[in-house]
Amino acid sequence: MYVVFGMSIRDLNTAQSKAQHFDQLVEAPGQNYAQERIVWYKRGPGRRKDSITQQPSYLPLLFCLLIAIVVRAFIVIHTQGFIDGDEALVGIQAEHILRGELPIYFYNQPYMGSLEAYIMAGIFAIVGPSVWALRAEPILLSLIVVWLTWKLASALADTARLPLHAKQWFMTIAAFLAAIPPLYDTVLQLRTLGGYVEIFIFMLLLMLFALALTNRRAAGASRRELAWRWASIGFIIGLGLWVNPLIFYAIFAAAIWIVWDWVKARQTFLRTLLLPALASIPACIVGLTPAIYWGALNQWQNITYILQLSGNPPLRAVVQAQYPTRLDVFFGLAHLYTTCVGPRILSGALPGENAALGFLHTPTFIFSGLSILATIVLVALSFTQPHPLLLRVRRLAALPIVFASSVSIIFCVTETAASGLWSCQYDFAGRYATPLMLVIPFFVATLFTAVILLEADTYTINHEQALDGGQTRVRLENTIEFESASNNSAPASPLASSLATPGLPFWKIALGLLVGFLILSVYLQVALYAASNAGSTFQSTFCTYAPANNDAIIAYMEREHIHYAWANNWIAYPIVFKSHESIIVSDPLPVIRHIPILDRIPAYTEAVRKADRPSFLILVKHNDPYPLMLKLLDIQKVQYNVARFPSQDGRDVLVITPLHQTVSPLDKFFFNIFICSRDG
Repeated sequence: MYVVFGMSIRDLNTAQSKAQHFDQLVEAPGQNYAQERIVWYKRGPGRRKDSITQQPSYLPLLFCLLIAIVVRAFIVIHTQGFIDGDEALVGIQAEHILRGELPIYFYNQPYMGSLEAYIMAGIFAIVGPSVWALRAEPILLSLIVVWLTWKLASALADTARLPLHAKQWFMTIAAFLAAIPPLYDTVLQLRTLGGYVEIFIFMLLLMLFALALTNRRAAGASRRELAWRWASIGFIIGLGLWVNPLIFYAIFAAAIWIVWDWVKARQTFLRTLLLPALASIPACIVGLTPAIYWGALNQWQNITYILQLSGNPPLRAVVQAQYPTRLDVFFGLAHLYTTCVGPRILSGALPGENAALGFLHTPTFIFSGLSILATIVLVALSFTQPHPLLLRVRRLAALPIVFASSVSIIFCVTETAASGLWSCQYDFAGRYATPLMLVIPFFVATLFTAVILLEADTYTINHEQALDGGQTRVRLENTIEFESASNNSAPASPLASSLATPGLPFWKIALGLLVGFLILSVYLQVALYAASNAGSTFQSTFCTYAPANNDAIIAYMEREHIHYAWANNWIAYPIVFKSHESIIVSDPLPVIRHIPILDRIPAYTEAVRKADRPSFLILVKHNDPYPLMLKLLDIQKVQYNVARFPSQDGRDVLVITPLHQTVSPLDKFFFNIFICSRDG
């Protein structure tokens, strides 16, 4: 029995005229035709009943948000709230903000804005400073990432004109995978390194705004509305450029998307693109105001620093020797991206993890990789076989493909990630490609949606026939039927009919396999969360030996009234943050190496330098009973107290306190004592 939703009996007289305009409606990419078209649904056991007035249920989103909180809180608890030196610096900066300071950039790093520190300061003002409050900030912001993934999935589904049930699937799968990303991606998302989770939010916003702009342009929006949308894009670009240069990935992708839309539309450049786009300039300046203000006061060091990082960054001698030309660097980065960085982002594998854990993340890698490959193949087929299903897949996946391509191209073309060429094991460059994780959920969701569309009901077959042949049928209780005036319409293609045959067991089996594989990969990924090494999960790649728990060290220093000490950054700043600056520890290496920009807080260095008999905190091998530092002090006949505390990966932390004289470490001879390396 067929019924017509949203149409009374007296409206049936106009059904034929509406049907004649159906094809025009569906061919308008930006038009919300779903509220104007005539849709038929068949009632019966096991059949879907969608209404064009209905919206997707928000219950899956709430479930995904809950899951996102649970898994991230679990990781934080599992790792016992460990923070590395750079993360502690953000916490220290947040505390300074509460005392009245107004920093614009991360300490001595003029390309990462202090937005994260200001947000952190707000949290500290409510609950007080602690490592748990420090981790709460990225957990809360990750909920915005999940929500924006849901919103972007909804916009893509509307662009592809998905029916309600397929749209619900697409949005739910995308949000679910954003809530439980692979472990490697989750770790970076939870790090407080000066704005990574914030820049992920800005990237999603920029893609969402660019998609909305092109859709509204196609729908014939006014120039004023387009100008406001351009202003929103400009503001996000300006704010993102201040927070983190990684926003360039999204800027490049949005630019390609908008320019291609203008070329495809073949409209006047001045009227449809240039004039509305001018509104983005003042909005961008507003978002970029902190960076402009700081640059004007500091000889534009923020701009020159970014240009140096992307153009000719300082590299290790071994890297320069192995990759002497820019072309060599390009091929090296391409190899690094495809064999090391990319697989980690897809699988969630952590650098240096136990090889026995490989079976936990391999299904995720296979599932994500096959989803990307299958989506690209379907999109490529859509250009040779314009089947309605393939066209929908293209509209769903086009923007994610553009963004993923932008990440890949920029990663390989610029030299920003060239530091990673030293070794895949050290993972110096993985963070530069991690934004790829933002679109992986859309590739997986696209594959699910394609299968869902193939498992269509009888009304979908008639719909496809109407699209192919220009006819529309409306049946009321199998007695009322309207046909378009053309009787020479071609029937649906055999491919369309065979693919969309209702109840075809093959597609039900395919959907069941996809769901099963998704559940398996997510389950194993969660198991990887639990099986990961709690002491090394959040360790900085620059120093993997820092103590996972420094509470005993802090308690000892407080008991011995040690208020000043020398140590490398990865030991120093977590102690300063957790002791609320009652203990000041600074790294002598920037002074020894004459690299002022690495001296994050010069006031700390000056305070320790002027202190009376500051202590030394150094990393030594666990099986080394008489380390080099003790030998040097004995040679100089310096009396000292020493305490030993366990650290990570076969290392200990020595706390050495001179008793009768001050010992200065500001000499090149002490370089190897304070450096933290895997070979140290």
